[in-house]
Amino acid sequence: MTLTRKLILAFVALAGASLISALVLTTLAVESAAKQKIASDLERTLEAFQQLSRASQERIRDVAEARTLDRSFKDMSLSVNSVDDEAGLGDATSETKGILYAREVIVSADTEAFGWSRDASLPWAFFNASGRLVYTHADPEQLGEQPLDLPLLATALESGPTSALWSPAQLQKLPFTFVAPGQVREGDLLLVHAQPAYGANRGPMGVVLSGQWVKDVLLGDPLAPRTPGPQMADTRARFALRAEDGATASQLPPGTTLDCHGLKPGETRDVHLGSTHYLVRGGILSGVDGTRLGEVFVLRDFDAEITPVLQRFRRWLVPTAVGIALFALAAAVFMARGLASPLVQLEAAAGRVRLGDLTVEVPVRGTDEVGRVAQSFNEMVSGLRQRDQIKGLFKRYLAPQVVDELIKNPEKAAPGGERKLLTVLFSDLVGFTSLSEQLSPEELVALLNTYFEQATGVLTKHGATLDKFIGDAIMCFWNAPLPLEDHAARACLTALDLVAVVDRLSPLFEARGLPRLDCRIGINTGHAVAGNLGSSAAQDYTVIGDTVNLASRLEGAAKVYGTRTLVAEETLLAARGAVVARELDLLRVKGKQHPVRVFELVGTAGTPLPPQVVRFAEGLALYRARRFNEARAAFLASPDDVPSQRFAARCDSLEVTPPPEDWDGVFTLDSK
Repeated sequence: MTLTRKLILAFVALAGASLISALVLTTLAVESAAKQKIASDLERTLEAFQQLSRASQERIRDVAEARTLDRSFKDMSLSVNSVDDEAGLGDATSETKGILYAREVIVSADTEAFGWSRDASLPWAFFNASGRLVYTHADPEQLGEQPLDLPLLATALESGPTSALWSPAQLQKLPFTFVAPGQVREGDLLLVHAQPAYGANRGPMGVVLSGQWVKDVLLGDPLAPRTPGPQMADTRARFALRAEDGATASQLPPGTTLDCHGLKPGETRDVHLGSTHYLVRGGILSGVDGTRLGEVFVLRDFDAEITPVLQRFRRWLVPTAVGIALFALAAAVFMARGLASPLVQLEAAAGRVRLGDLTVEVPVRGTDEVGRVAQSFNEMVSGLRQRDQIKGLFKRYLAPQVVDELIKNPEKAAPGGERKLLTVLFSDLVGFTSLSEQLSPEELVALLNTYFEQATGVLTKHGATLDKFIGDAIMCFWNAPLPLEDHAARACLTALDLVAVVDRLSPLFEARGLPRLDCRIGINTGHAVAGNLGSSAAQDYTVIGDTVNLASRLEGAAKVYGTRTLVAEETLLAARGAVVARELDLLRVKGKQHPVRVFELVGTAGTPLPPQVVRFAEGLALYRARRFNEARAAFLASPDDVPSQRFAARCDSLEVTPPPEDWDGVFTLDSK
C-alpha cells in the first residue's frame, strides 16, 4: 500500500474516530442531563404522592370519626365497657354480656357506622376500651375473651387516631381475624386506620379498626399525563410501598422484585429490574398522626425516557457524519499528495540505511513538520555513525553498562579522564606457572577460559567494569563509568564470590591430576583517574593512580600472610558493614611511605567469627603491645590458620631481635 493511500486511510479513520467519540460523548451528556431531569421529576412526584397519601388517610380518618359519632354507634358502644356508669355494669361478666349485646346490635343494623357497605370485603373490627374484641367482619363468631396487646390499639386510646401498614404475614400473626383467609392479598399491603370512639364525658369507649388495601386506595394506575400508544414508550411513574417488615406492594409488572435496601430517603439510584433500567427515589411514608408507616419508592423507566431523544439525535447525526467523512476524504487526498514527495525521499534514504549505508543524507526543505522530520533523520544517521564508532571501540568490554553509558554520553569516549572515587580489584591465580608447565597451550587456554567464564559472570553480577585480563590475572574496578554508591561493598562481595568459584573448580583440576587451584585478591578504595587513555586511533578505558598501584601491591602481599584476600581499610570502611573481616596488620608496601591497615575477608554480613579469628585478634593486640611471647602463644593456638603461624614466626624473630623503642607495629614489605 502506498504512502498516499495510508495517509488517506489515516485521515478517514481519524474522522471516523472523532465522529464516534462525539456520538459517545453526546450520548453520555444526554443521558446525564436526562437523569438530572428525571431525578428532579421524581422528587416532585414523590412529594405529590406523599401529599396524596396524607389526604387519603385524612379522608379515611374523617369518615371513621363521623361514623363513631353516629347515634346508633354511640348507643351500641355504651354496653361494651364495665366501667361505663351509664351502662350500669360493674364486673367482667356484665362486660361480656354488654359485648354480646353490642354484637347483636352490629349484626342486626344495616348502617355504615358499623362498617357495612356495598364492598363487604373491607376489613372492620371494634374493640372496647380495655382492648377486648367486640366484633370483626372477617369472623362474626369470634369473641374477645381477654384484652389484646396490640400497640395500635394502645396508641389510639392514648393519643388519638393513628395508622399502620400491615403485610399479609402480619395479618396472619394477629391474635384475631381481621381479614378472612380467602381475602388476604399476597403482594399487597393493608392500610389500617385506628379511630378511637368517645363517650359523653370524652372518655374513650373503644377503638374502630378499618382497613383498605393500598393497591385500591394509593396504588391505582401508574401516573402519566397520557396513556402510551403503540409508538410511544411507557414513561409513567410507578410506585412501590414497603412495610416495616420488608413486605412490598407495587405497580411493577407481576413477578418483579424491587430491592432498594440501603437507599436513603431523598436519594436517587439506578436499578435494573429484569431488562428494564429504572431510576428510583425513596421517601418516608407517614401515617395520619405523623408516625412512620414504611417507605415509598417512585420509579421511572429510564430507557423509555432516553430512547426517543437518542433516536432523534441519531437521525440528524447520520447525514452530518456522511458529509464530514466526504470532506475528510477530499482533504486527505490533497494533503497526502503534498506530503508524499519528500516522504518518498525519506523512505529511499531509510532503505539505504537499512542496508548499512550511514553516509546518506536527505535534503531539508523548509521548517515545517516534514522538514523537521528530514532534519531528525539526518541527526539519527549521524548518531548511528557515532554509536557504531563507540561500539567498535568498546566491543571488547565485559560490562554492557559501560558501552551503554558511553552511547548515552558520547563525549566520554574522547581521550582523557576524570578523577573519581573508585574501588579497584586485582585477582591472580596461584600456581599458574607450574600449571602451564604441565599442560599444552591448548589445554591451558581451555582451563583458563573455564575459570574466566565463571569469574566474568561474578563481575557482571556485581556491576564491575573489566579493565583487562593479564595472563591469569584480572583487573576490574567500580564507580566508573557508572556511579555506584555501594562500589566498595560490591568489590568485597565479588572477592568472596571469586574465592567460591576457585573452590568449585579445584576438585575438577585435582581430578585431572593437576595442582589445586587457588587465588589471591587485593582490593583498595581511593581516588584515581578513569577514562579513555591513548590516541584517537587506539584507546583503552582504564584507571590509573596510587589507588590502583596499592590494590596491585595488596594482591601480591596476600602471599606474605597466606590469605586469599587482602583488603585496605578504606575499602572496608566504605563497605559499611556489608562483609565481615579480620584485621591482619599495618602494612607499608614497597614504594609507599604511609602504612595501610589491611584485612582479610571472612564472609558476608552476619557471618559468625571462627575461633581462630578471635584468637588471632587477641594475639595481634599482644603483638602490638610488644608482648611477643604471649602473642606467640595466642597465635600457636591456631595451628591450621596460616596468618597465625606467620605471625608466630614473626614473634620468634622479634624476641631474638627486639624492635626499637619507637616501633609502631608497622610491617614493611620490601618486594612487590
